Amino acid sequence: MKLKKIKDDLADNIENFFEKVFNKYVITILFFVVIIILNFPRSSENYYNLKIGDIAPKTIRATVSMLVEDKQATQKRIEEAMNNTPPVFDYNANVFSNAIDSLKKALNQINDEDLKSSEKKFFEILKIKPSHPLFMRILRYNKDDIFKYASDALNTLQHYYIVNSVRQLYKFSPDKIIIRSIKNPQKERLLSKDDVIDTTRAKIIAYNRLKSIVDDVSLRNTVWDLISQLIVPNLTFNSLATRQKKQEAAKKVNKVFFKISKGEIIVRSGDVITKADYLKLNALNSLKQKQNTYIKFVADMLLFMVLCFILYEVYRITKAKKNKWISEAKLLAITESLVVIQILLFKLFVYLSNVITFSNVDLPQTAVLFATPFAVASMMVAIMIDFELAFLVSILFGVSAWLLLNPEMFFVGVYVFLGNIAGIFGIRKEKTRTGVIKAGLYVSLSSLLFILLFYTLKNGEINKSMLIDLAFGSFGGVLSAIIVSGFLPVFEYAFNITTDIKLLELGNLNNPLLKELAIKAPGTYHHSIVVSSLAEAAATQIGANPLIVKVGSYYHDIGKIKKPLYFIENQVDGINPHDKLKPSISALIIKNHVKYGVEIAKKHRLGNYIIDIIQQHHGTSLIKYFYNKAKENGLNPKEEDFRYPGPKPQTKEAGIVMIADEVEAASKTLSNPTVAHLRDFVRDITNKIFLDGQLDECELTLKDLNLIVDSFVKVLVGIFHHRIEYPEDEKKDNVAGETCKLNAKGENEFNPNRTQG
Repeated sequence: MKLKKIKDDLADNIENFFEKVFNKYVITILFFVVIIILNFPRSSENYYNLKIGDIAPKTIRATVSMLVEDKQATQKRIEEAMNNTPPVFDYNANVFSNAIDSLKKALNQINDEDLKSSEKKFFEILKIKPSHPLFMRILRYNKDDIFKYASDALNTLQHYYIVNSVRQLYKFSPDKIIIRSIKNPQKERLLSKDDVIDTTRAKIIAYNRLKSIVDDVSLRNTVWDLISQLIVPNLTFNSLATRQKKQEAAKKVNKVFFKISKGEIIVRSGDVITKADYLKLNALNSLKQKQNTYIKFVADMLLFMVLCFILYEVYRITKAKKNKWISEAKLLAITESLVVIQILLFKLFVYLSNVITFSNVDLPQTAVLFATPFAVASMMVAIMIDFELAFLVSILFGVSAWLLLNPEMFFVGVYVFLGNIAGIFGIRKEKTRTGVIKAGLYVSLSSLLFILLFYTLKNGEINKSMLIDLAFGSFGGVLSAIIVSGFLPVFEYAFNITTDIKLLELGNLNNPLLKELAIKAPGTYHHSIVVSSLAEAAATQIGANPLIVKVGSYYHDIGKIKKPLYFIENQVDGINPHDKLKPSISALIIKNHVKYGVEIAKKHRLGNYIIDIIQQHHGTSLIKYFYNKAKENGLNPKEEDFRYPGPKPQTKEAGIVMIADEVEAASKTLSNPTVAHLRDFVRDITNKIFLDGQLDECELTLKDLNLIVDSFVKVLVGIFHHRIEYPEDEKKDNVAGETCKLNAKGENEFNPNRTQG
C-alpha cells in the first residue's frame, strides 16, 4: 500500500509540475527542437556515384580547393606507430631482498622440539612447494651457513632484470621496453631487450655463484634446492599500460592529406577510376551533398512546421475548443509525443531498409519500408483524443514519410496516408483492445491493396519483388496494433487520460472500487446503477458519449464511501446522524462528498472524464433541505454557504448525469405513479435545474432537454412498470406501445418557464 501511495503521489507531483511549467508554447518549442535534432543531416548519398574501375561518364573538375584525407595511408601510419610502441613492464626491485628476509624468518622459526610445526611454517613463509626431504637436509647444517650462502647467491641477482621467458619480449617489434617501478609508476625508462634475462639464465648465475663460494657439494645442493624456488621474475608485463601507450601513439599520428585545387581535373571522360580518383570524388561528394542536404533539410523543416501549424489551426477552429475534457497543453503534449515516436519508427525502418538491402541484394528496398508500423500514432490519437485530429495527423505522417525519403518515392507517402486512414476508421468502429487488433488488420489489408495497385500500374505482372513486398506489407499493420496495445496503457497512465478502452475496464462492476462502494454504501451503489441507466439512455438519444455518462454515473457519488451513513439512501432503522448536527455542518458534510470523490478518483487515476463528472454533477446547486432547516431555526443563513462549490457542468455528459442524479433521487418518493405523472415529474425537475442556471455552461439545447425528458420517462416506466397506474385514456396507448410519445397538445415538450406542480 505504501509503494502504491508513493507511486500515486509521484504521478500527481509530475502532473502538477507538468501543468505549471509546460504550457502549450513551451511544449511546441520542445517538439520542434526534437524534430530538428532527429532529422539533422548526418550522412549523405554520393553525388558522383562512381567506384574504382568504373569508366568516368564525363570530365569532372574540382569546384573548390580542399585538402583530402587519405584514410588508408593514415590508418597505415597509425598501425606502424602502435607496432613501434615499446611494451610496458612493471619492475619490482625488492623481489630478492624480500626473498632473503623471508628465508631468514623461516630459518629462525625452526624449533627442534616441534619440527613438524616448524616444517609447515617454514614452507608457508617462503611460499614454496613443501618438501620433507629438503627440510630434513636443511636441519643437518648450521642455519647461519644456509642463510649466508643462500642470501649471497640471491643478492647476486639484485641488479639483473628478469622475465619469465625471453620469448615474451620478442612478441613485440621494438628493440626496447619501458620499465617502471611498482613503487613509482610515473617514473619510466627505456631498457634494451639485450639487458633482460629470463629465469633460466638467472638460475644459472645464482648456481655459479654458489659453486664458487661453497665447496661442500652436499651443502651446496641443499642451498640450491632451497633458493632455486625463490628465483622469480622481477619484471611483469602490464597489458593495460601497454594498450594505453599504443593509443597515445595513435593519437599523435598526423593524418595524411593530399591537396585538390579549384578547377583541377579530377578525372577525364572515358578514364578508368583509380584509387586516387575515387578518394578525390568522395571528398567532392561529401562537400557537395553536405551543401545540398542542409538546403533540403531547411526546406523540409519549414514545410513540416507550416503543415503542423495549418493542421493544428484547422483542428483548433473546428474541434479543439469543444473538447472540454482535455487542456490544450495536454492535447499538444500527447499528439507531439506520438508524432516524435512515429518519426523515430520511420527512421528506424528506413535505416533497417538500407542495412538489409545492402547485405541482401535480392531483397527490394521497398520491402522493409512497407513493413513500417506507420499507423501507431494516428491510431493512438484516435483512441485517446478523437477521430478528427487523427485524420489530420494522418496527413502529416503521409507528408513526413515522403520528406524522410526523397521526392522520387512519393508513393510511400500515399501508402502511409491510406494505411493511417484505414487504421483510424477501424478504431472508430470499435474502441476496444480487440478493436485495436482489428484496426491493425485493416491497415494490413490497406497495405496489400495498395501494393497490388502499385505493381499493377508499374509493370502489370506478378513477380518475386511484388510477392516479397506483399509479405512485408502485411506485417506493418499487425506490428502497429501490437505497438499500440503496448504503448496505450503507458500513455493513459502518464497523461492521466481515460480512453474508451479504459472506460470499459472501469465500467466492469467487479472493479474493486465499485465493490467497495457496494459494501460500504449499498444504497448509493444502487442509486448509481439506476442513474447510469437513465444517463446512458439520454446520452444515446442526444448524440453524447453514452460510455462516459454510464461509467461516470457509476463513480459520480464515490465520495460517499467516506461517510455513507450521512446520506439517506444508506441509512437503516430510521437513524439519521444529521438530527444531532447543525444545518451548516450537515450541508458541509453533504458538499464534501464531491471533494472526497475527486480525491478518490485522482488516487485511483480514474481520469479527467470521471473526475469532471464527479466535480460537476451537482454544479453550484443549493442544498435546499438544510438551507430551509437553517432558515426555520432562525439562523439567517447565507445561500452561498449551502451551495455546492461547482463548477457547473461543462459538457453534455456532465449535464446529463446531473439531471439523472436529481431525477433518480427524487423518484424514490413516488408512489404508484402514472405515465403522465412521470412525465410531469421529470420535466419539473429538469425545469428547476435549468432555471437555477446549472446548465448554462454546457452545450445542452432545449431540444436536447426534451429528448432527455422522454428518454428518462421510458427508463422510469421500465423501473415502475409493476406499480404504474394507467388512466383509461392511456391504456389503449400502452397496449400499442405508445405510452411515452408526445400527446397531440404537445404537453410533453420541455418548457423552461413551467414550475413544479
